[in-house]
Amino acid sequence: MYKNLLLAVDLSNLTQAKYVVETAQQLTAHSPDAVYRVVTIIEPMDDSFISAFLPKNFDKSVVAEANKALHAFTQANFPAGAKVQHIVAHGTIYEEINQIAEQKNVDLIIMLASSKPNAKGLSANTVKVARNTDRPVLVLR
Repeated sequence: MYKNLLLAVDLSNLTQAKYVVETAQQLTAHSPDAVYRVVTIIEPMDDSFISAFLPKNFDKSVVAEANKALHAFTQANFPAGAKVQHIVAHGTIYEEINQIAEQKNVDLIIMLASSKPNAKGLSANTVKVARNTDRPVLVLR
């Protein structure tokens, strides 16, 4: 049914990120050609006071570290031979997810209701992804 999935994960909570991956694998159990596009997003630093004290290429180094962490995460949580594309985006979370979903022509977006483990309801980013995409969205609790 689904072959081209976008998995939005927050690497600051690996337990929840693993849940997203496990759900995607269950949905594609009978689809050996499934492609998993695993995305994590680095939000821009908005506070100009704080950013004035950071090194010049701080954002680039954060993206590079996130890329390493994402590769390590997928290697630990996907079977060998799985078709995984790693995407580290830098920008507004919901905009990046929707843009990538459109560019990659995904069949399904899988994401958490909120990146906070005990949160009730949906996060603002989850609501905005669902509201602004024409792709199906599976929201996990």
